[in-house]
Amino acid sequence: MYDVIVIGIGSMGASALYHLAKQGSKVLGIEQFDVVHKNGSHSGQSRIVRKAYFEHPDYVPLLEGAYKGWKSFEDETGEQYYFPSGIAYFGERDHFVMDGIKESAQLYDIPLNHLSENDYSAFNLPKNNYERLFEPNSGFALTETTIKAYCKQALKHGARLVTNEKVLGWSLSNGIAEVVTSQKTYKAKKIIITTGAYTKEVAPGLSRELKVTRQYLSWVKPKNDELFQLDNFPCWMISDKAYPGIYYGFPILPKDKFGGNGLMKVGHHLPGEEMELEELHQFDATKEENKLAAILEEFLPDALGEMVSSTVCMYNNTPDEHFIIDFLPNTNNQVVIASGFCGHGFKFVPVVGEILTDLILEEKTNWPIDFLKIDRF
Repeated sequence: MYDVIVIGIGSMGASALYHLAKQGSKVLGIEQFDVVHKNGSHSGQSRIVRKAYFEHPDYVPLLEGAYKGWKSFEDETGEQYYFPSGIAYFGERDHFVMDGIKESAQLYDIPLNHLSENDYSAFNLPKNNYERLFEPNSGFALTETTIKAYCKQALKHGARLVTNEKVLGWSLSNGIAEVVTSQKTYKAKKIIITTGAYTKEVAPGLSRELKVTRQYLSWVKPKNDELFQLDNFPCWMISDKAYPGIYYGFPILPKDKFGGNGLMKVGHHLPGEEMELEELHQFDATKEENKLAAILEEFLPDALGEMVSSTVCMYNNTPDEHFIIDFLPNTNNQVVIASGFCGHGFKFVPVVGEILTDLILEEKTNWPIDFLKIDRF
């Protein structure tokens, strides 16, 4: 009998497992694949971390907590997972993304600087009606490395973790939760569901609220590597009304420090084509690579030497693109669900683990998450 079973040990599940174990709960994590894998939403080495949040200013208090969480976890482990490279935002002056960035920065006193045309001159940007902003207290986090570290620390604090066990179903009876996997049956007082794109399989009642899409990430070899090295170049985002969504990228991360392929990573933030889970790796990246190449040729021409490789992950989209963090309806507060993070969720990993721990142990949290409740749909 466990206090809590966490189903799905990706980014949010690993954080929840860690925070529960650190508080002394008897907790079990169940993952259908290995601890890190390429069948979900966290592959590709890195994700951007930023605070001037265009999606909604209500996220900023959570981000304040996440930043503190990154620091405290690094202090505990003696390792670095978040790297403050800064991020450059480029876009038309009245674009909703640029307006949202400025709104959050103003409301929460987030440092936001104006760049000149000579700053990061590798960008070829329109001179009229284009803003150039820079958020110095931002950067990127390492995805797979972070998840492994949270799992390692959770085990040190007494958690149990089983991998390569698929959850076939769960039920509640007489105040006890029973979780049936492909290997055995486990019992607990409560359950946390953090299964990402697989949420519809584990919580079918949310099928109408969630849509799974295939997302592409590509790596390019620039014409001049030195221009785009981590010490010289920030993360970046471009928002232009002529192109749906947001194009973004990272500096080249040195292989001797970060591993990886030593190339420049670029992506397109826009829900892609809807797909079935088993179709994730059945793809031809040519169309997406051509789209990214055209954007680089227009806005960052020195970056486009050779398009080397692409990979895919999944977005788990809600109708309003905001997260779901709440008790699952009709479960007497025994089941908490966290979903819909794809596209902009990874930066919240430290604080989401705290929130889920609060909800499952205390049935409440002081974090302002009312805007993320299920009943908004």
